Amino acid sequence: MNTALKIAFAGAFLFAATPAAAQDATPGLDGPMRQVFAAPAAAGYMTAPVQDGALTRVWTWLFLKDAIPAGADTLALEWEIDCAARTSRTVRTALYAGDRHIKTDGGQAERSAPAAGSPAVITLEAACATGRARTTPVANAAAAREAANLLFAARAG
Repeated sequence: MNTALKIAFAGAFLFAATPAAAQDATPGLDGPMRQVFAAPAAAGYMTAPVQDGALTRVWTWLFLKDAIPAGADTLALEWEIDCAARTSRTVRTALYAGDRHIKTDGGQAERSAPAAGSPAVITLEAACATGRARTTPVANAAAAREAANLLFAARAG
């Protein structure tokens, strides 16, 4: 199963039956970010990694070409990563329809080694990379969504 489908199924499962939560003003949630992957039906962007002691914290935004059954076309995931141990956990996941916040849910209790090919391993690799990113930064989530939509349109044509 490709990464875009894994993301869509995970999002649908995580958010299908839980009540909406208010959006909080979390530092680092929305700011300059770079593309970390692109597929025909999804594009992933990541904010700049921030060191928190031995851990790295980062937000990944996943923009979907088509909304999942819960109505969301965007997932924002906050990650806590231990680069030395190569483990990570989601701290929380926010679900959006366009720029409208639907809800935010808590993440995993423990860090674990991410599965090969998963969004978690893509995030870990990008957040722990010591080299410069190869993509041009965008200003914020709105600019990343616009870039993802242009990518989807170009692939459709």
